[in-house]
Amino acid sequence: MGNLMIEQVIYWGDNYYYSSPTFDMGVQIIEGSNGSGKTTFSSLICYGLGLYVKQFDIKNKDEVHKEIKNDTNNYVLLNVKIDDTKYEFTRYFNEKNNNIVFVKAHIGNGCYENSFPINRSGDVETFSDWLLKRLKINVFDFYQGLRSFKINFSDLFRLIHYDQATMPSKIFKDHKNNGNFVVDSANLRNAIFELLIGHHFSDYYSLIGETKKAERERDTQKRTLESYSEMLKNMGYDLEENIEEVKDNLVKLNYQLDKIAIYRQNLKDKVYTSKRFNNEISSLRSNLLELETEYTEHIRKKQNVHIELNDLLELKEEIILEVTQIRKIIVAHKELNLFSPNTCPYCLKEVTREHNHCICGNEIDESQYERFFYDSNEYLDILKSKQKSVETIDFAIESCQEEIGEIESRVLALSLEREKIENQLKLIEESVRLNSPESEIAVTNDEMLEIREKIQNNEQKLAAYKKLDELGSEFESSHRVFAQIQFRLRKLERLVKEEIEERITDFNKYYTSFLKEADKHVESAELDENYMPIVNDGEYREASANVPKRMLYYFTLLQISVMNDNVPFPRFLLIDTPENLGIDKDNLIKCLSTINNILGAPNDFQILLTTGLGKYPEEFAPFVKETLDSSNKLLQLKANSES
Repeated sequence: MGNLMIEQVIYWGDNYYYSSPTFDMGVQIIEGSNGSGKTTFSSLICYGLGLYVKQFDIKNKDEVHKEIKNDTNNYVLLNVKIDDTKYEFTRYFNEKNNNIVFVKAHIGNGCYENSFPINRSGDVETFSDWLLKRLKINVFDFYQGLRSFKINFSDLFRLIHYDQATMPSKIFKDHKNNGNFVVDSANLRNAIFELLIGHHFSDYYSLIGETKKAERERDTQKRTLESYSEMLKNMGYDLEENIEEVKDNLVKLNYQLDKIAIYRQNLKDKVYTSKRFNNEISSLRSNLLELETEYTEHIRKKQNVHIELNDLLELKEEIILEVTQIRKIIVAHKELNLFSPNTCPYCLKEVTREHNHCICGNEIDESQYERFFYDSNEYLDILKSKQKSVETIDFAIESCQEEIGEIESRVLALSLEREKIENQLKLIEESVRLNSPESEIAVTNDEMLEIREKIQNNEQKLAAYKKLDELGSEFESSHRVFAQIQFRLRKLERLVKEEIEERITDFNKYYTSFLKEADKHVESAELDENYMPIVNDGEYREASANVPKRMLYYFTLLQISVMNDNVPFPRFLLIDTPENLGIDKDNLIKCLSTINNILGAPNDFQILLTTGLGKYPEEFAPFVKETLDSSNKLLQLKANSES
């Protein structure tokens, strides 16, 4: 099954930072004095795995972690290994992003990035769903009475994280909603235990969820069928009536309706069948179509001539304007001699210039220079040409106006002819109506209305019976599905029963062995029906005895997973400062020494242990990865931050 390993823990903010050493498999120890940050280390791991951590809740006013709450742009980054794949889990502390875990997966030479919400909303995959799939544990709906919820990684983590806040006698780590009936029920705790030690239980609980869902679906279909049947009875329907008879009645009624409709149409069309009316109507409609075509063509032609006339009028105005300007030029030239090559273009005074030279002094070709200046005669020729153009345009304008008049006269004639034909058609239609057998048509209308009502009633009845059959089929289908899933569940129940009995036998064996090793007063230990330990047949023991009782429970789960590849327990334990729970150093060391009794290679599991200075077996000294104290706390203040 899926193995979980933490390789490194990194915290980063504007004010504080922390970067753990690289962790290996086996026992990995962070030792430190009180207040140096051991619990903060465990909390950062929990937070990075998407769990709720009370002291990191920025809305919480009790037991808040001051440095992290007051830091900005801060996040935790976990370098994690699941089986052979490395991942990076990043989770921010700000309120905007603290409900998201950003995941980067390193696969081969590449990587992919994704993000998952922590809190569930609709059918969106959460980070817990994604993580459980990587650990090869099914995500399923857990039912508690009338309530249901999907199993989460945080539920299973209650037997993976040995924290110091939970009383040792409880065994299970307290849930975020501690005291809640559902999350703290014996049924849920039993399911957590079974999921972690039995590889068939993931399928088993998934199948229970499917069974509940199928049962609800079947019951809903049954209630819908019964309700619909009762409604039809109240409406006067005979539910024993044969649906095929209703279909036959509909066929007969529709046949009758078609016959009467044909007879009625023959009555209405009687006068139309005469040759005189048909020929006359056909001729008039043909003439009307020709008139409409010619009328449309003349309207289009009139529009085109109007466009041409407007263009000619605009051109005439432009030429008249040019003629006026030329006349002014001629008059000014006569008075001022404006176009002499010896006139200054600025002051218009006479200039004495050398032959073949411009007034500016540059050499020019005198013959080429003079061609840009017209005399009065040349301007008169231009004026006459423009005036001739005006006369030509006036002729064209007159022609357009005459053509428009002719078109309008023809359009008026066509309109009158069209109106005449339309009136003739109306007279013929009125004559047809006056000669039709209205009384017979009225009788057939009543008969058709009666038959249509019968058809409508039978169609409604047929639709109701079809819907009833459909609901019945859906109920039968949902019942079959429920029965099939229930059959599979019963088969799996026998399998998981055998499996749990085998696991409990192994658990009792290892658990008793560990307890006897750690506590010489232990004579016997076994699990009750709720998988809770009973030591020495339940005799009273001092409170400190609960520490090994709980801790070795976790070690036994780890042992079971190491001995069986099919067990879903992720071969990972997070143990936070167990000495704070009322156990002396010697007994604590005895408890921790039992780790040496876990069968299997150290590379088969990982235990991250935070503990007091030197509070671990001597042989564990090489496993100490970091030592914290008052001068070397977990969270280090950045050099550029205010102290």
